[in-house]
Amino acid sequence: MLKNPLRRRILGAILIFLGALLMWLAPEIWFGIVMVLIAIALEILGVALEHKKNSKQL
Repeated sequence: MLKNPLRRRILGAILIFLGALLMWLAPEIWFGIVMVLIAIALEILGVALEHKKNSKQL
């Protein structure tokens, strides 16, 4: 995917931030549930990118 560790770290941080922002802004209707699910997916993707970076340094 991304070979450059700095870009991967920045992308991971942005995805985690966007996920948290979506969770915070989600309304209490059906669309809110969809927003929270998308936010969770973004958070997981961001954490996975960060984990991939950290596991290569060991």
